[in-house]
Amino acid sequence: MNDSFTMEPGDAALAVLDELKRQRSEGIRHLYMEESTLQGLEELLAGGKKESPPIAAVPDKPRFDQVSEPPAVAKVLPDTQAPLQEKTAPISQPTLKSVNPALAKPPEISLPNGSKTERWNWLKEQVLGCEVCQSELNPGAKVVFGVGNLDADLFFCGEAPGPEEEEAGEPFVGPAGELLDKIISVMGLSRESVYLGNVVNFRPRHERAYGNRPPTSDELNFCLPYLKAQLEIIKPKIVVALGKTATDGLLGPDPQRRLGQMRGSWHEYEGIPMMVTYHPSYLLHNPSKSSKRKVWDDMLMVMEKLKLPISEKQRSFFQ
Repeated sequence: MNDSFTMEPGDAALAVLDELKRQRSEGIRHLYMEESTLQGLEELLAGGKKESPPIAAVPDKPRFDQVSEPPAVAKVLPDTQAPLQEKTAPISQPTLKSVNPALAKPPEISLPNGSKTERWNWLKEQVLGCEVCQSELNPGAKVVFGVGNLDADLFFCGEAPGPEEEEAGEPFVGPAGELLDKIISVMGLSRESVYLGNVVNFRPRHERAYGNRPPTSDELNFCLPYLKAQLEIIKPKIVVALGKTATDGLLGPDPQRRLGQMRGSWHEYEGIPMMVTYHPSYLLHNPSKSSKRKVWDDMLMVMEKLKLPISEKQRSFFQ
């Protein structure tokens, strides 16, 4: 993968808009960027002929407790697109590419009798063979089903697969997944001891060749019965909702909901205690000490509720 790229001004503006909208949907309000990158983007969006400097790639293996503070300028994500529109002509929004703009009625799942393994294998077969999920796949992609310990006390729920996940057919295997693995390890647990799943079982399609888009309400509602069935099988003691989309999927949509107000306190999903926190991708884009401490405070509350041992060293991380 190249560490830099060039594109036409119109495509660059769409890419910036797509990414800002995606991050805002996850509750991200601050973005760190190198000053040279900001200058290059301004020149590009203003129609300048100067070539933008290379955009630094995200490290392949991010470290939750060893990400350095970026020597960059904090930019507040806009609530509107007005700042960008001042520098460029109105741009048409990318067309979402979906076989079923309004998906079929959500499936009715009736789990069979049997052991956890038997019920989980049956459900996995239903999800992987789901015609609607298959119809929504990108070319060469796979439906993604949950993985982990069927007796897990802790269930991490994300929103939807990314490019690495749809290729592997497994959740949380990209950069954000590697960071989540690190967080789990710092908690004294392992990836194999917890359960990992997503609200949506396929990567939402769109016209752009890069980036992700949040799932629509139709996509969330269609896949939600599959997630509920996994929760019924696993019966975790705690669910951790990673990001706003996962929170909206589990608790229902609320345009007034803000992750900053939801995290740090307990909620409930069908009788299961639920902790809301930022998605690992939030830390990749906002690797500040304060951001990491917020996520870690949420994980400390999870550890306390599970009665896991917590050392003084663990309590003092990122202070």
